[in-house]
Amino acid sequence: MAYKNNKTEHAFQAFHRDLRDNNFPPIIFMYGEEEYLTEWASKSLADKLVDKSMQSIDFVKLGEEETVDGLLNACDTFSMFSERRVVWAHNFPPLIKKNSKGFGEREINKLTDYIKNPNPGTVLIFSCIEPDDSGVLTKTLKKQCKTYLFDRLDRSQLGAFAEKRFRTAGINVDKSTVRYLIDETGYFHRETEYKLFNLENDIKKIIALSDGNKVTEKDIDDAVHGDADRFIFDFLDAVTSGRKDIAFRMLENIMGRGGEVYSVLGILINQFELMLEAKELYEVTGKQQKVAETLKMNGYRVKKALSFADKFSFSRLKELLSRLYEIDRKIKTGEIDQNLTLELFIGRM
Repeated sequence: MAYKNNKTEHAFQAFHRDLRDNNFPPIIFMYGEEEYLTEWASKSLADKLVDKSMQSIDFVKLGEEETVDGLLNACDTFSMFSERRVVWAHNFPPLIKKNSKGFGEREINKLTDYIKNPNPGTVLIFSCIEPDDSGVLTKTLKKQCKTYLFDRLDRSQLGAFAEKRFRTAGINVDKSTVRYLIDETGYFHRETEYKLFNLENDIKKIIALSDGNKVTEKDIDDAVHGDADRFIFDFLDAVTSGRKDIAFRMLENIMGRGGEVYSVLGILINQFELMLEAKELYEVTGKQQKVAETLKMNGYRVKKALSFADKFSFSRLKELLSRLYEIDRKIKTGEIDQNLTLELFIGRM
């Protein structure tokens, strides 16, 4: 039976119920882009079935180089102390590619024979992100075995995921703050690489930055948006507010910490390109969220870019961007001293 994400239940919820009821056959198939859930499910199953003192023996994670014979030997080994052994075959080659080297018809037949008659004392987990649906192994697993599709969470599920981790750390967080966190991460942006692993790491950083009682939007901004974003936003705030002395000091500080002119120049160029493009799109759509969706970019970055772009006319933004392109060209051709270029740029803004 396959468990897939629908409007009411995600596969991780079905797995949690099966875990509570100890309802697992000898072979399970997990796939989907949320590897965090695959890892959570596999380790949770091991915690449920394997004696704590035998984890290193009875919970076996096999690498991508494992052979069919090695996998079957691991499955056919009985445990004397654990309720059942757990063998996790993650990214097993014939799952990902139909004609994987070293996995011919003979090896695949061995696997399908085992699937028909598995060792009841072992739970074998097959997992990957994107299986090859044309492969015999994938077809067999989907047809004959319990299957969990761990795809992306919806907004309510993601909110519950975040809230639980804050509660576990002893921190209360209101729903509006959680919504702000979700929006700032860009989890729901198309083609984003941001996954649950990233969200959990950001939540840990937010908890470390908070005062231990309450999480603020500033804590979220500081944790979710990296050093480069914080530098450019603070830098532009200083420049556009007429505090060029602070901007010069910030530039000196970042250079003193090992920053390079090329990297800082690249950050400036990227930001001014974003400011110009966001300003143009906002003129057409009138909606910040629509701009973020069109650019496939984090809402926070778009919001900040628009706030700075409002301080410049279109012609001024184009002029400053052209100047940055010219500085980049002259540095690369050796026409100007790179150590003076950014100071000159700040002075003329």
